[in-house]
Amino acid sequence: MTRGSLSGLPRENIELPDGSVLRRRSLVSDDAFIDAVAADVGHLGEWLRWARHPPTREETERFRAEQDADWDAGRSFVYVLTPPDRLDQVLGGGAMFPNGEVGVLEIGYWVCSPATGRGLATRAAAALTEEGLGLPGVKAMEIHCDQANARSAAIPPRIGYRLLRIEADEPQTAAEAGRSMVWRRHDGA
Repeated sequence: MTRGSLSGLPRENIELPDGSVLRRRSLVSDDAFIDAVAADVGHLGEWLRWARHPPTREETERFRAEQDADWDAGRSFVYVLTPPDRLDQVLGGGAMFPNGEVGVLEIGYWVCSPATGRGLATRAAAALTEEGLGLPGVKAMEIHCDQANARSAAIPPRIGYRLLRIEADEPQTAAEAGRSMVWRRHDGA
C-alpha cells in the first residue's frame, strides 16, 4: 500500500439483491463502457462532467489504467454495474474514494437512463456503503450531490445517511445549482 492508501481492498465483484453486479471497472470491456456512456450522454452529462460527450477509446483506456493503479494502491475503487452474467452491458456504475478526512470515504453512483426507476442506484449505493464501512479504518461514508439533483438526493436518506450540511459549490454541469448536499453515515448507521 502506498502512503495515503487504505489498509484493505474491497471485493472486485459485489452482487446486489436483484442479481445485478458491481464489478471492478477493469473487469468490464472498454467497448461496453463506451457504448453505454455514448448512448446516454444527454442523461448522464446532465449531472456527470466526465459524461458530457461520448468517450473516446483513448480517454477510456487512459482512465481505466488510472483507475486500476488507484485500486491496486488502495486509493479509490471504481465499479460498473452490469446485469447478472453479462459483461457486455453496462447499466451504471459507482465509486468509493477518500474525501480528505481520515477514515471517511465518499461514494458516487450513476445509472443509464434505460435502467432508471428500478432502484438500481439505491441498491448500488447501499452496497458500496456496506463495502466501504467494512474496510479497515473506515468509520464513515459520505455522499455529495447537488441540491438540484432530486433523484440522487433521495437515495442517501433511504439507506441510513443523515444530511450534514448544504454548502456552496462550483457547478460542474449546466444542471447543477451550485449547492452541494453532504450526507454522512457512520459505522453502525
